[in-house]
Amino acid sequence: MQLHLSIVTPTADVLEVECDEVDAPGVNGELGFLPGHVALITALKPGVLTLTLGSKRRIFAVGSGFAEVEGNQVRVLTESCEEASTIDRARAQAALQKAQAAVKDLSPDAPGYTEQTRRIARAEARLQASERKA
Repeated sequence: MQLHLSIVTPTADVLEVECDEVDAPGVNGELGFLPGHVALITALKPGVLTLTLGSKRRIFAVGSGFAEVEGNQVRVLTESCEEASTIDRARAQAALQKAQAAVKDLSPDAPGYTEQTRRIARAEARLQASERKA
């Protein structure tokens, strides 16, 4: 028995695949989904999503969003998704440094603070995914 994983962003249906396991970055910690998982809807934070099929893994950087598990279906609705093998590490590192510099002198209630921390989290997720690429 396998899971049917679909990943959707606001601009595209990114992936639809059968797999054995999905690991996702939940807001309260890493989540692992196997066939027969209990029904669940949970929030996701920017991080690394891994799907496993046999001995092969595919690694993705995902943004904030939600995961829904029902039966053997896992649906991931996320603001962004990028396969690790396509990530330009230099570009991700530059984006991280730019966002860190922009947020450095801002207080948490300042305009732009939330956007810059979101950019930091996305760049960190992209770097982590690219380090783990299969």
